[in-house]
Amino acid sequence: MWNRQQVKEQAKQIMKRNYWKMFLVTLIAGILSTYYVTVIQEVQGLVPDVVLPSMFSSIHSFLSMESIVGLLFSIFIGFAIRVGEQYYFIKNHYGNPALNEIFQGFKGNYLNVVKIMLIMELKIMLWLLLLVVPGIIKAYEYSMIPCLLAENPNITTDEAFSLSKQMTTGQKMDLFVLDLSFLGWYFLGFL
Repeated sequence: MWNRQQVKEQAKQIMKRNYWKMFLVTLIAGILSTYYVTVIQEVQGLVPDVVLPSMFSSIHSFLSMESIVGLLFSIFIGFAIRVGEQYYFIKNHYGNPALNEIFQGFKGNYLNVVKIMLIMELKIMLWLLLLVVPGIIKAYEYSMIPCLLAENPNITTDEAFSLSKQMTTGQKMDLFVLDLSFLGWYFLGFL
């Protein structure tokens, strides 16, 4: 059994070892694993209409070119980066891994990693469409999937979801409270 104070204290000890490297990994993963729709829209605004036809610059719907490129980037690059980030932090728990460990999601069974992460995101989205609270509960239930993929990129989809469910059974509220305890840090990071 774990409690929030123990987890935070252990994290502080690990962070003392190589804080700046961990910060850099988090920054790189944050940049590479997010949706790039707004970045692509900004770049598109800088490119003259001669290069990008005006029909693309006037489309601002879900199926716009920016959205499609951003979504594909998130699926094929972002998911692997998120798994690589988890791999880095798992290894960081026991030692001082190299910075390039963040790209571990591209090694091994890359397509399996992308497939399972995509299914996970789709399931969470569908649960969120049903109702917000069940979506949040399912997001916590599936939260261990990136860690499981980091440790074993060859795991099957059913095994990943089953193991994540087992790992979070009885722990979802504790994970939620742990996230809430970082609310102040999230706010400072946003500023």
